[in-house]
Amino acid sequence: MLKPHVVLKILFLLKEKKHSQRKIAKMTGVSRGTVSAIALGRKKLVRYMVAQEDAGFVSPRGPHRRCPICGAKTKMPCLACQLREKMRNEK
Repeated sequence: MLKPHVVLKILFLLKEKKHSQRKIAKMTGVSRGTVSAIALGRKKLVRYMVAQEDAGFVSPRGPHRRCPICGAKTKMPCLACQLREKMRNEK
């Protein structure tokens, strides 16, 4: 499975429209087929990340830390806390 930061880099490079998929594949160290699948939205991680953004969530990044709100060890911002806040606001 691809790491989220690699997928984000590929998506960024695709949006720039300065490089071919072949060049992006070389730059990121993945296959051209993987770049194509990401561009077409066929990779599960891409669909998951897009669904999070559409739902108003911020994708967690960086090293694992303790969440100051719930105390869970997770990448920040904590998705669980984001979900709880969204559920509170929808009531």
